[in-house]
Amino acid sequence: MVPAEILERHGARLVRYRKDEIIVEQGSQARDFLIVKSGGVKMASFNDDGREFVQGYFSEGQSFGEPPFFNQMPYPATAIAVVDSAIWRCSHEAFIELLRANFEIHLQLTRVLSGRLMYKAMMLAEIAVEEAAHRLCTLIEYFAREAGAMQRPDFRVPYTRQQLADMTGLRVETVIRSVKELEHVGKLRIEDGKIIWRRMIPDNTREE
Repeated sequence: MVPAEILERHGARLVRYRKDEIIVEQGSQARDFLIVKSGGVKMASFNDDGREFVQGYFSEGQSFGEPPFFNQMPYPATAIAVVDSAIWRCSHEAFIELLRANFEIHLQLTRVLSGRLMYKAMMLAEIAVEEAAHRLCTLIEYFAREAGAMQRPDFRVPYTRQQLADMTGLRVETVIRSVKELEHVGKLRIEDGKIIWRRMIPDNTREE
């Protein structure tokens, strides 16, 4: 999202984390803007029973933890490196100055945050009222849309069944069963163990 040279110009530092290492902890004060340079990160919260709910996964070029950063509040979830990762950390004062000096980056960040708000609203509605298969299908279609794959005939889902369970609040057994249901009705197919989302084409416009 933000070029490395601009981050360096504004005093950002690159910090490396090992797999499973905590980057920021739930309840700690948000002081830095965080961007994944390499590797991968998950933001997860835990209930009183210790059950994990994943707020999101973030990969190269993506920022995370923005709401508490901009509001200077404690993190509502813990960020954990899912593989060995390198993270850009830019202080609050320096990043605000970066945004003032780079309108296009500011606008791009606004678009990203707006998209995540829509995702949160969508998932809240799904979790509240929809059955597991519908919830899972909605999540996968969202990922396809974010990847610009809505016009492609298929889209390889970049998450495991366990990760999909963590993001939907479902048990992994339920996700496995729901994937089979969606495969049966033609919305998904399984290829080498991977989930492939299939764009549904109306009969009157079906591609040859």
